[in-house]
Amino acid sequence: MKVIILAAGVGKRMSAVTNEIPKCLIKIGKKTLLESYLESFSLLGFKDIVIVVGHLKEKIRETLQTRDQNFNIKYIENEQYTKGSILSLWHARNELNEDTLIMDADVLFHEKLLAKLVKSKDKNCFLLDEDFKDSGEEMKLFVRGGKVVGISKQSSYDCELVGEGVGFLKLSESGGAILKNILEEFERAGRVNLEYEDALHELLPHCSVGFERVGDLPWIEIDFEEDIEKARREILPRLQKCP
Repeated sequence: MKVIILAAGVGKRMSAVTNEIPKCLIKIGKKTLLESYLESFSLLGFKDIVIVVGHLKEKIRETLQTRDQNFNIKYIENEQYTKGSILSLWHARNELNEDTLIMDADVLFHEKLLAKLVKSKDKNCFLLDEDFKDSGEEMKLFVRGGKVVGISKQSSYDCELVGEGVGFLKLSESGGAILKNILEEFERAGRVNLEYEDALHELLPHCSVGFERVGDLPWIEIDFEEDIEKARREILPRLQKCP
């Protein structure tokens, strides 16, 4: 299984930090987020890693230069990284040619969370945390009939279950082919100032996507500076205690 990490963004909501380093290089404890990703990949046996870079891309390469001996790391540059994140996935569209994990680069998580996604019986699968507070910032997953039917920050769906998406998606080769076509349609139409989740939303009517619940496992997405402190103060100790 190939892994695509979307790490090109500026992180403008926490510019005091991200003017100096990209979000994926924020250190929580002794390791950066990206180094923690690689540790989880190693435990799960993943070798082929694609990283879409843009903002401060040199620092990502420098950080991984001495840590990538066990991986086949490919860098893809998104020169338009100040636009919507959909362009990062568009740049990586030709990598959607086998079973793939698509991952945001700004999440602190336990490897069991990722293992649950990989081992899911659903060939196409999100991770869903129904134990969340809806502030309007969360990218939510809407479930009906056991399948994800919508992904949005808005709450306007008639559904059986709503949960926050962790930012990781397992996608089959056939699902990847559909998503590639959708990404190309967005780019041709000039719809590039959008989040990549807008393309995933368009995928859902054409591809059955299930979900796995992860409310019992610690994780946090780093969107604001206060998330860094919460990650260090609350989430990291839980990760260290989780067997």
